[in-house]
Amino acid sequence: MSGTKLILSTLITGLAAFGSTALAQQPQTNNPSAGTAPQTGQPAFARRGMRRQARVGRLRALQELNLTEAQKQQVRTIIQSQAQSTQAQRAELRQLRQQYRAGTLTPESQARAQELRAQLRDSRKGGHTQVMNVLTAEQKAKLRELREARRANHEKFGRRKPPAN
Repeated sequence: MSGTKLILSTLITGLAAFGSTALAQQPQTNNPSAGTAPQTGQPAFARRGMRRQARVGRLRALQELNLTEAQKQQVRTIIQSQAQSTQAQRAELRQLRQQYRAGTLTPESQARAQELRAQLRDSRKGGHTQVMNVLTAEQKAKLRELREARRANHEKFGRRKPPAN
């Protein structure tokens, strides 16, 4: 009897150890999008880098337009006032993104996030219109040329894709 008990206890111990190891190796499915972009699967730091790169591209385009000091100051003022006026909306949207990542976003919150995105989009369009009003006709033509060149480059080479990890 003691030999049977020994074999049985060894089997139970082995199964318990194997089962806990197998469970520990399974991916956690509580929140599959934690730490990644909801639709792109990119880490948050990659999205920040892409936004930063886009911002630098816009500023580079403005530099190529040879703005006067007065125009530069007007553009700075427009950008700063837009950033200040949308600060509360961006903070609220950031909180809603955290709720989404935590899996606690309600349908009402999701509707609010869409509303905030629309408000921010409208604000950006208004800021763009204000900046365009600062430019001369020659500068606007040059900006159109730069955009067309960039679009042609995108068609030729495709959009830059983040490195696959």
